[in-house]
Amino acid sequence: MKTMMQKLYVKVQGALQNQKGAQAIEWIALAGVVIAVFGAVITYFKGNPDGVGKSIGETLGNIIGDLDGK
Repeated sequence: MKTMMQKLYVKVQGALQNQKGAQAIEWIALAGVVIAVFGAVITYFKGNPDGVGKSIGETLGNIIGDLDGK
């Protein structure tokens, strides 16, 4: 296990030494965050699918209301 972790560490460090490798790691991390957010949203609304439309409508109404100054 220790050897595997050392090899992974060396690969990540090598990727971070050049710009393309660092940028690839950033995109992978961003994709992971987006997937996690989508997973959380899907899990939240899974029990009540009607709540999705209602929640979106309320949120958009609040945003528009804030823009109008109401």
